[in-house]
Amino acid sequence: MTHTVVDGLAMDSLPVTDRGVAYGHGLFETMLLHQGVLPLRQQHCERLLRDAPTLGINITAQQLEVNIDSLIQGLSLEQCQSGIVKTMVTAGSGGRGYASPTAAEATPRVITQYFPLPTNIQLQRQQGISLTECVYPLPLNPVLAGIKHLNRLDQVMARSEWAEEYDDGLMFSAGGELIETTRANIFIKLSSGWVTPRLNQAGVRGVMRELLLDKLFAGAGLEVRQSTISPEQLANGSELFSCSSVRGIVPVTSTPSIGSVAIGSETRLLQRQLQKSYQGFPC
Repeated sequence: MTHTVVDGLAMDSLPVTDRGVAYGHGLFETMLLHQGVLPLRQQHCERLLRDAPTLGINITAQQLEVNIDSLIQGLSLEQCQSGIVKTMVTAGSGGRGYASPTAAEATPRVITQYFPLPTNIQLQRQQGISLTECVYPLPLNPVLAGIKHLNRLDQVMARSEWAEEYDDGLMFSAGGELIETTRANIFIKLSSGWVTPRLNQAGVRGVMRELLLDKLFAGAGLEVRQSTISPEQLANGSELFSCSSVRGIVPVTSTPSIGSVAIGSETRLLQRQLQKSYQGFPC
Protein backbone atom coordinates (compact mmCIF):
# COMPACT_ATOMS: atom_id res chain seq x y z
CA MET A 1 0.00 0.00 0.00
CA THR A 2 1.23 3.53 -0.82
CA HIS A 3 1.40 5.32 2.51
CA THR A 4 3.22 8.52 1.54
CA VAL A 5 3.23 10.78 -1.52
CA VAL A 6 5.71 13.66 -1.84
CA ASP A 7 5.10 16.20 -4.60
CA GLY A 8 2.95 13.69 -6.47
CA LEU A 9 5.39 10.78 -6.24
CA ALA A 10 5.27 7.76 -3.94
CA MET A 11 8.23 7.93 -1.58
CA ASP A 12 8.97 7.73 2.13
CA SER A 13 11.84 10.19 2.61
CA LEU A 14 12.58 13.92 2.52
CA PRO A 15 15.78 15.89 1.85
CA VAL A 16 17.54 16.74 5.10
CA THR A 17 17.49 20.36 3.88
CA ASP A 18 13.70 20.57 4.09
CA ARG A 19 12.70 23.59 6.16
CA GLY A 20 9.80 21.72 7.71
CA VAL A 21 12.28 19.29 9.23
CA ALA A 22 14.87 21.93 10.15
CA TYR A 23 12.60 24.66 11.53
CA GLY A 24 9.01 23.44 11.53
CA HIS A 25 8.49 25.89 8.66
CA GLY A 26 5.19 24.62 7.37
CA LEU A 27 1.62 23.67 8.22
CA PHE A 28 -0.63 20.63 7.98
CA GLU A 29 -4.15 19.24 7.84
CA THR A 30 -5.46 15.94 9.21
CA MET A 31 -8.48 14.65 7.28
CA LEU A 32 -10.95 11.82 7.76
CA LEU A 33 -11.14 9.28 4.92
CA HIS A 34 -14.61 7.71 4.74
CA GLN A 35 -15.80 5.33 2.02
CA GLY A 36 -12.92 6.41 -0.17
CA VAL A 37 -13.57 10.15 0.03
CA LEU A 38 -12.58 13.03 2.32
CA PRO A 39 -15.86 14.59 3.56
CA LEU A 40 -14.22 17.89 4.57
CA ARG A 41 -11.56 18.03 1.86
CA GLN A 42 -12.64 21.42 0.54
CA GLN A 43 -12.51 23.03 3.99
CA HIS A 44 -9.05 21.59 4.71
CA CYS A 45 -7.60 22.74 1.39
CA GLU A 46 -9.12 26.19 1.81
CA ARG A 47 -7.50 26.53 5.22
CA LEU A 48 -4.09 25.51 3.88
CA LEU A 49 -4.37 28.06 1.07
CA ARG A 50 -5.54 30.73 3.52
CA ASP A 51 -2.85 30.23 6.17
CA ALA A 52 0.22 29.34 4.09
CA PRO A 53 0.95 32.95 3.03
CA THR A 54 1.30 33.95 6.70
CA LEU A 55 4.31 31.63 6.82
CA GLY A 56 5.65 32.95 3.53
CA ILE A 57 4.67 29.79 1.64
CA ASN A 58 3.12 30.14 -1.81
CA ILE A 59 1.12 27.01 -2.52
CA THR A 60 -1.47 26.47 -5.25
CA ALA A 61 -4.71 24.54 -5.14
CA GLN A 62 -3.44 22.38 -8.00
CA GLN A 63 -0.36 21.30 -6.03
CA LEU A 64 -2.57 20.17 -3.17
CA GLU A 65 -5.06 18.41 -5.43
CA VAL A 66 -2.39 16.46 -7.34
CA ASN A 67 -0.77 15.18 -4.16
CA ILE A 68 -3.98 14.24 -2.38
CA ASP A 69 -5.45 12.62 -5.50
CA SER A 70 -2.31 10.54 -5.98
CA LEU A 71 -2.57 9.09 -2.48
CA ILE A 72 -6.34 8.50 -2.68
CA GLN A 73 -5.94 6.68 -6.00
CA GLY A 74 -3.26 4.44 -4.52
CA LEU A 75 -5.45 3.66 -1.53
CA SER A 76 -8.39 2.88 -3.83
CA LEU A 77 -6.33 0.31 -5.74
CA GLU A 78 -5.69 -1.40 -2.42
CA GLN A 79 -9.41 -1.15 -1.56
CA CYS A 80 -8.61 1.00 1.46
CA GLN A 81 -11.74 3.04 2.14
CA SER A 82 -11.25 4.53 5.60
CA GLY A 83 -8.51 6.07 7.69
CA ILE A 84 -6.68 9.33 8.23
CA VAL A 85 -5.05 11.40 5.49
CA LYS A 86 -2.49 13.94 6.65
CA THR A 87 -1.25 16.63 4.27
CA MET A 88 1.78 18.74 5.16
CA VAL A 89 3.04 21.74 3.26
CA THR A 90 6.60 22.88 3.99
CA ALA A 91 8.61 25.83 2.70
CA GLY A 92 10.78 23.34 0.81
CA SER A 93 14.57 23.65 0.77
CA GLY A 94 16.68 26.76 0.54
CA GLY A 95 17.44 29.92 2.41
CA ARG A 96 20.32 30.43 4.77
CA GLY A 97 19.73 29.72 8.43
CA TYR A 98 16.42 31.20 9.47
CA ALA A 99 16.21 33.34 6.33
CA SER A 100 13.47 32.10 4.02
CA PRO A 101 14.24 30.94 0.48
CA THR A 102 14.57 33.57 -2.21
CA ALA A 103 11.78 33.92 -4.76
CA ALA A 104 13.78 31.74 -7.18
CA GLU A 105 14.24 29.03 -4.54
CA ALA A 106 10.78 29.17 -3.01
CA THR A 107 9.31 25.84 -4.09
CA PRO A 108 7.04 24.46 -1.38
CA ARG A 109 6.95 20.73 -0.72
CA VAL A 110 3.67 18.82 -0.29
CA ILE A 111 3.60 15.56 1.69
CA THR A 112 0.47 13.43 2.02
CA GLN A 113 0.33 10.36 4.26
CA TYR A 114 -2.17 7.66 5.18
CA PHE A 115 -2.75 6.23 8.67
CA PRO A 116 -5.38 3.76 9.91
CA LEU A 117 -8.13 5.08 12.14
CA PRO A 118 -7.78 4.62 15.90
CA THR A 119 -9.94 1.68 16.96
CA ASN A 120 -11.67 3.60 19.77
CA ILE A 121 -13.15 6.51 17.80
CA GLN A 122 -16.72 5.25 17.64
CA LEU A 123 -16.69 4.16 21.27
CA GLN A 124 -15.52 7.61 22.34
CA ARG A 125 -18.26 9.32 20.33
CA GLN A 126 -20.85 7.16 22.04
CA GLN A 127 -19.52 6.97 25.61
CA GLY A 128 -17.41 10.11 25.94
CA ILE A 129 -13.87 10.78 27.10
CA SER A 130 -12.05 11.77 30.29
CA LEU A 131 -9.81 14.84 30.22
CA THR A 132 -6.98 15.97 32.48
CA GLU A 133 -5.91 19.60 32.86
CA CYS A 134 -2.39 20.21 31.62
CA VAL A 135 0.11 22.19 33.68
CA TYR A 136 2.15 23.18 30.64
CA PRO A 137 0.86 26.59 29.42
CA LEU A 138 0.25 27.53 25.81
CA PRO A 139 2.32 30.59 24.83
CA LEU A 140 0.51 33.57 23.33
CA ASN A 141 1.35 34.50 19.73
CA PRO A 142 -1.29 36.57 17.92
CA VAL A 143 0.56 36.32 14.59
CA LEU A 144 0.43 32.52 14.49
CA ALA A 145 -2.76 32.07 16.52
CA GLY A 146 -5.28 29.90 14.70
CA ILE A 147 -2.79 28.35 12.26
CA LYS A 148 -2.13 24.62 12.34
CA HIS A 149 1.62 24.99 11.82
CA LEU A 150 4.20 22.23 12.18
CA ASN A 151 5.55 23.55 15.48
CA ARG A 152 3.68 21.22 17.86
CA LEU A 153 6.27 21.08 20.64
CA ASP A 154 3.85 22.72 23.09
CA GLN A 155 1.40 19.87 22.54
CA VAL A 156 4.18 17.29 22.83
CA MET A 157 5.22 18.74 26.19
CA ALA A 158 1.64 18.80 27.47
CA ARG A 159 0.93 15.26 26.27
CA SER A 160 3.88 13.96 28.29
CA GLU A 161 2.02 14.78 31.52
CA TRP A 162 -0.08 11.58 31.51
CA ALA A 163 0.17 7.99 30.30
CA GLU A 164 -3.11 6.25 29.42
CA GLU A 165 -5.36 7.20 32.33
CA TYR A 166 -6.86 10.11 30.35
CA ASP A 167 -7.96 10.43 26.74
CA ASP A 168 -6.75 14.01 26.24
CA GLY A 169 -5.78 17.12 28.17
CA LEU A 170 -7.16 20.65 28.42
CA MET A 171 -4.60 23.37 27.73
CA PHE A 172 -4.61 26.88 29.20
CA SER A 173 -2.69 30.08 28.59
CA ALA A 174 -0.18 31.29 31.18
CA GLY A 175 -2.94 33.63 32.34
CA GLY A 176 -5.23 30.69 33.05
CA GLU A 177 -7.64 31.04 30.13
CA LEU A 178 -8.87 27.82 28.53
CA ILE A 179 -7.67 27.49 24.92
CA GLU A 180 -8.13 23.94 23.59
CA THR A 181 -7.11 20.33 24.21
CA THR A 182 -3.81 18.88 23.02
CA ARG A 183 -5.48 17.59 19.85
CA ALA A 184 -8.89 19.21 19.54
CA ASN A 185 -11.06 22.25 20.13
CA ILE A 186 -13.47 22.47 23.04
CA PHE A 187 -17.08 23.67 23.49
CA ILE A 188 -18.78 24.18 26.87
CA LYS A 189 -22.37 24.84 27.86
CA LEU A 190 -22.53 27.44 30.64
CA SER A 191 -25.57 28.94 32.31
CA SER A 192 -25.39 31.71 29.67
CA GLY A 193 -25.29 29.25 26.77
CA TRP A 194 -22.72 27.51 24.58
CA VAL A 195 -19.25 29.01 24.33
CA THR A 196 -15.91 28.10 22.79
CA PRO A 197 -12.57 29.80 23.53
CA ARG A 198 -11.64 32.83 21.46
CA LEU A 199 -8.45 31.95 19.59
CA ASN A 200 -6.98 35.34 18.73
CA GLN A 201 -3.91 34.83 20.93
CA ALA A 202 -3.25 31.07 20.84
CA GLY A 203 -4.68 27.77 19.67
CA VAL A 204 -5.77 26.24 16.37
CA ARG A 205 -8.91 27.21 14.47
CA GLY A 206 -9.92 23.65 13.65
CA VAL A 207 -11.98 22.81 10.58
CA MET A 208 -14.63 21.08 12.73
CA ARG A 209 -14.73 24.07 15.09
CA GLU A 210 -15.37 26.40 12.16
CA LEU A 211 -18.06 24.07 10.84
CA LEU A 212 -19.80 24.11 14.21
CA LEU A 213 -19.63 27.90 14.46
CA ASP A 214 -20.70 28.54 10.88
CA LYS A 215 -23.35 25.85 10.30
CA LEU A 216 -23.98 23.08 12.80
CA PHE A 217 -25.10 25.08 15.83
CA ALA A 218 -27.51 27.09 13.69
CA GLY A 219 -28.72 23.91 11.99
CA ALA A 220 -29.50 22.47 15.41
CA GLY A 221 -31.31 25.66 16.48
CA LEU A 222 -28.67 26.50 19.09
CA GLU A 223 -26.66 29.64 19.75
CA VAL A 224 -22.93 29.74 20.42
CA ARG A 225 -20.37 32.46 21.03
CA GLN A 226 -16.60 32.83 21.22
CA SER A 227 -15.22 34.20 24.47
CA THR A 228 -12.49 33.90 27.06
CA ILE A 229 -13.16 31.03 29.48
CA SER A 230 -11.74 31.07 32.99
CA PRO A 231 -11.12 28.00 35.18
CA GLU A 232 -14.08 29.10 37.31
CA GLN A 233 -16.37 29.12 34.29
CA LEU A 234 -15.05 25.75 33.19
CA ALA A 235 -15.91 24.30 36.61
CA ASN A 236 -19.54 25.35 36.08
CA GLY A 237 -19.97 23.71 32.68
CA SER A 238 -23.02 21.47 32.35
CA GLU A 239 -22.11 19.94 28.98
CA LEU A 240 -18.74 19.67 27.25
CA PHE A 241 -17.44 18.19 24.04
CA SER A 242 -14.21 18.23 22.10
CA CYS A 243 -14.17 18.27 18.32
CA SER A 244 -11.81 17.57 15.46
CA SER A 245 -12.11 16.79 11.77
CA VAL A 246 -11.13 13.16 12.37
CA ARG A 247 -13.02 12.34 15.56
CA GLY A 248 -16.01 14.59 14.97
CA ILE A 249 -17.92 15.62 18.13
CA VAL A 250 -16.80 13.71 21.22
CA PRO A 251 -18.60 14.21 24.56
CA VAL A 252 -16.47 14.92 27.63
CA THR A 253 -17.64 12.98 30.69
CA SER A 254 -15.10 14.10 33.30
CA THR A 255 -12.46 16.72 34.08
CA PRO A 256 -10.65 17.49 37.35
CA SER A 257 -12.50 20.83 37.69
CA ILE A 258 -16.01 19.54 37.06
CA GLY A 259 -15.76 15.92 38.11
CA SER A 260 -18.20 13.63 36.33
CA VAL A 261 -20.59 15.20 33.84
CA ALA A 262 -23.41 13.55 31.94
CA ILE A 263 -23.56 13.55 28.15
CA GLY A 264 -26.15 16.23 27.44
CA SER A 265 -29.07 16.23 25.02
CA GLU A 266 -27.70 19.20 23.07
CA THR A 267 -24.35 17.48 22.56
CA ARG A 268 -26.26 14.52 21.12
CA LEU A 269 -28.31 16.89 18.95
CA LEU A 270 -25.13 18.42 17.50
CA GLN A 271 -23.71 14.95 16.84
CA ARG A 272 -26.84 14.07 14.87
CA GLN A 273 -26.65 17.34 12.98
CA LEU A 274 -23.06 16.59 12.00
CA GLN A 275 -23.97 13.05 10.90
CA LYS A 276 -26.88 14.40 8.85
CA SER A 277 -24.75 17.04 7.14
CA TYR A 278 -21.54 15.08 6.54
CA GLN A 279 -21.14 11.34 6.14
CA GLY A 280 -18.39 9.67 8.15
CA PHE A 281 -19.27 10.91 11.65
CA PRO A 282 -21.78 8.39 13.07
CA CYS A 283 -22.82 9.00 16.65
